[in-house]
Amino acid sequence: MYETFCSLRSNDRIKVSLIDSMFGKRDKTLIVGRRTHSKKYNVEKLTLYQINKDGSVCKHSCKFYFYYRPDSDLLTLAMGDMGCSLKGIEVLSTV
Repeated sequence: MYETFCSLRSNDRIKVSLIDSMFGKRDKTLIVGRRTHSKKYNVEKLTLYQINKDGSVCKHSCKFYFYYRPDSDLLTLAMGDMGCSLKGIEVLSTV
């Protein structure tokens, strides 16, 4: 999954398979936003936005985040500030 994470660019559409404590197992279609890197904590963060029914980006709803920690070689997913179990990433379309 790390190779897919590295290849993601802004405005790509992806489908994420996840398990969270509120809804259980589900697939979520998201749009890739900004990629940032913290030098202090050595963490790379990728912001993901939800999609409205008309296909536009919903910037005011809960955001998803990918976190990559190179020290432990760990890729994690969060829904807002709540952690989720990441099962898979599929790239639907690239820009």
